[in-house]
Amino acid sequence: MAGVVNEVEFEAFVQASRAWLRHEAYYICGDWHVADDLVQVALCKLYQRWDRLSRRAALGAYARRVILRSYLSERRRLRWRCEVVALATVDIVSSEDPQSAVDDRQMLLKALRRLGPRQRSVVMLRFLDDLSVEQTARALGCAPATVTSQTARALSALRRALSS
Repeated sequence: MAGVVNEVEFEAFVQASRAWLRHEAYYICGDWHVADDLVQVALCKLYQRWDRLSRRAALGAYARRVILRSYLSERRRLRWRCEVVALATVDIVSSEDPQSAVDDRQMLLKALRRLGPRQRSVVMLRFLDDLSVEQTARALGCAPATVTSQTARALSALRRALSS
């Protein structure tokens, strides 16, 4: 009987979080098809561990961490192919004319695409999801010092790219 309740709980979680997880995955990889795959991998892993996951309130964070780790793992595995991954569309609020905003957005996206997957993930979590250094470190499974150094390197690279 417990399996039926767990299935119902799992289905409710999927219905409530699939769109959000897809959005998060898209911000990481910049491709809706890859985002769908990442969400599917995360949901499969969640399903396999559902009975062992005791903190239901933290499932979203756990799923996001699975998406990030799956993405980074896949990038390492496919690195030899030299694939280029685009970053998600970033909304830039500007009081300037619309064409200038479009130009700024294109320049920012080009600079973000030059970042490595780890730095892009840190930027996404820190500035788009507004997570703290500690929360980002937990999501990526690394030390807070790594998040700090990756953030500094990413921001430095973005400054250089945007100033040229």
